[in-house]
Amino acid sequence: MVEQVVIDRRFRGPPDSAQGGYTCGLVAERLGEPCVAVSLRAPPPLERSLELRSTDAGTVVLVDGERVVAEAAPAGLRLDVPAPVALDVARRAAERCPWMETHPFPGCFGCGPERSQDEAVAILTGPVDGGEVFAGPWTPLAEFAGADGALSPLFVWSALDCPTAAPAVPPDAAPSVLARLTGRLLAPVRPEEVHTVVAWPVSHDGRKHRGGAAIYAPDGELCAYAEGLWIELREPAAMGAVARATSGRGER
Repeated sequence: MVEQVVIDRRFRGPPDSAQGGYTCGLVAERLGEPCVAVSLRAPPPLERSLELRSTDAGTVVLVDGERVVAEAAPAGLRLDVPAPVALDVARRAAERCPWMETHPFPGCFGCGPERSQDEAVAILTGPVDGGEVFAGPWTPLAEFAGADGALSPLFVWSALDCPTAAPAVPPDAAPSVLARLTGRLLAPVRPEEVHTVVAWPVSHDGRKHRGGAAIYAPDGELCAYAEGLWIELREPAAMGAVARATSGRGER
């Protein structure tokens, strides 16, 4: 399989590269496995022709010329997923989102405070009752649905990305980018229905931070969950990060 794709600027994370989850979704949905790990090798460029290729090793890669941008492979993932939270609790938690004023990439398709759920994923999460678990509401757009009426996996991956960073990257860390996202899709996500997203920290190792995220349907059914690996940038300005006094995170 060789397929040409172009990532529109609408789906940006940093100003000049694609949101990590959207990019992961491009390769993951072509692989067609229920659980996939996607590694991001380079910032995904916007508005130019890229190639999706299947490999003899059973992976799918996104390439820019001969440079591998992302690679998807079958994976196994088991996480201790927190229970769903009530919608009103999630809404109150989102109002406490710690990145509202300090987001280094405010135009991010997945979580930028300059975006809205009227035109993007734009999931904001905040701490539930002052704890480590974060939550927030998400109403997927109708245009994100596929032919079967359920959300395209592309946009489920887009939604799973940013929440994995929110509780995992410390407030005093440098802006961070997604290096790998491992996701398991379990049940359809329906457009125009208010879902809840929960997120939680998993581990820390120097500049590396891992977090989990899950999407719950209105009836409490677990639709999908993921683990994200985030790495603090050594040169945030090179990715177009907005300068701020202390904390931050972002998208590769």
